[in-house]
Amino acid sequence: MLKSYLSVLSIVLLFSTIGRSQEQQTCRQIKGYKVCDKKGTLVDVSQQEFGETLEIHDLNLLAIRENTFKNLTTTKLSFGLGNKISAVKKKSFKGLEKLERLDLDSNVISLSPNLFSELKQLHSLSLIFNKISEIPKDTFADLSNLMWLYLGHNDIESVNKDSFSGLSSSLTFLWLNDNKITSIETGAFSQMPELTRLHLENNKLTSIQPGVLRGLHKLDGLFVEENELNSVSKNDFKGLIGLRILNLHHNQIASIESGAFSDLSQLEQLDLRKNQLTRVDYGVFNGLSNLKRLDLSDNKIAVVQSGAFAGLSALKTLILANNKLTDVDRKDFGLTSLTILYT
Repeated sequence: MLKSYLSVLSIVLLFSTIGRSQEQQTCRQIKGYKVCDKKGTLVDVSQQEFGETLEIHDLNLLAIRENTFKNLTTTKLSFGLGNKISAVKKKSFKGLEKLERLDLDSNVISLSPNLFSELKQLHSLSLIFNKISEIPKDTFADLSNLMWLYLGHNDIESVNKDSFSGLSSSLTFLWLNDNKITSIETGAFSQMPELTRLHLENNKLTSIQPGVLRGLHKLDGLFVEENELNSVSKNDFKGLIGLRILNLHHNQIASIESGAFSDLSQLEQLDLRKNQLTRVDYGVFNGLSNLKRLDLSDNKIAVVQSGAFAGLSALKTLILANNKLTDVDRKDFGLTSLTILYT
């Protein structure tokens, strides 16, 4: 009889445990997907209807368990709202072989080597507002199709030569804006021959190390505004033969070395407003034969040497407002194409 009683008790306890386990796991339908989480951890996502987009928002998720996704056809996946995911491992993204776009914005993801290596088809990865402080070696390894990488609005302080090791050479756009970057090691961007836009605005850079931008021959736009640069040297932008847009406004630039822009024959827009320039010397803009717009407003310029703008044959707009110049006459500059002069 005791044996029978114990058997019944075991069955009762078993069903009780199963019941509690099922109660702790919450499942919901999200546009053709069954999404299950348990105590803040995403544990199971399965597909019930064909769909390309899955948005898992407002679940207060803290983690994504390994092997959560079950061979989905999803191409776009977003966790960007109402979650605080911090615990993610390499196999957390297994089963997403067709994924092209992943949005993990506004979480607290800690990066680690090979974290996204399961995502062979990924084109776009967004990690803004994640409080990321460092980029470990091989974090982005095996992302052979990645073209857009968003790392803005984090707490990154330095970019090392290995920060992007193993990253796809097809990367086209890189956002590192609104961080706390004080230094970038030479070679950090050496595996990005296809890069066309590089955003470094609103950081704490005081200089651009020699060779940091070497090899970026297809770079079209470089944005380094709102940093702490105090000068521009002739090696800073060497080799950027495809550059069309260069933003350097809101820095502390007090001097520009002659020949600093000599390699930028394709440059069309140069923004140097709100710096600490006191003069414009002869030859400082040599090589800018295609420049169409030059903004030098809100500096402390009191002297413009004769021939300072020589060679700017394509210049249409020159902005010199809010400086310390007097009696400015466009004829003094010898700019035959100039149509707009703000003083």
